[in-house]
Amino acid sequence: MNKVRAQFVCPTGWLGSIVGRLMAIKNRERSEWVLSQLGVNPGDRVLEIGFGPGVDVARTAAIGASVAGIDPSDVMVRQASRRNADAIRAGRVDLRRGAMPDLPFVDAAFDKAYSINSYQFWPYKTRALAELRRVMRPGGVVIIAVQPRNKGATDDTAKETGEQMVQALREVGFGAARLRLRPMSPVATACAIATV
Repeated sequence: MNKVRAQFVCPTGWLGSIVGRLMAIKNRERSEWVLSQLGVNPGDRVLEIGFGPGVDVARTAAIGASVAGIDPSDVMVRQASRRNADAIRAGRVDLRRGAMPDLPFVDAAFDKAYSINSYQFWPYKTRALAELRRVMRPGGVVIIAVQPRNKGATDDTAKETGEQMVQALREVGFGAARLRLRPMSPVATACAIATV
């Protein structure tokens, strides 16, 4: 993996700080679509896995939800914490350094959870999804979204990726798992949606 691509997996140093700012600007369309699929309501307890610069945390908290999240990057934890400082002080946002497959939260803690473009970097995906299921309340909704950005990726790549995510969610016991695709540039975003 080249050095620039590695920064999008786990941003570090000054370059990681720049990457975080780019992500905050460039990912708006994808993020807003994914969040619209999640249907966050005031009072929901929401988990974001791989929160990056914290823009979606801020969007979700602005709806009136309580938001917790993990990200493996110290740089992203700092950026997201600055962006959400008021909500953190008010106890509505809880951001932690962490990575899948380990979630530092109690069983059945969340009504809704989402991950945007981090699933492809999770090691031990089956274990990670089982851990995600553990922290979800009965009836909770989970969304895993990926917009493939690897060399040569196409809309077909997005569809195949989405189908694999749906199957993986079913295998660990999520119900009503289904796939939604949204045409975007440069390729479609695959959104696997499931319930507990």
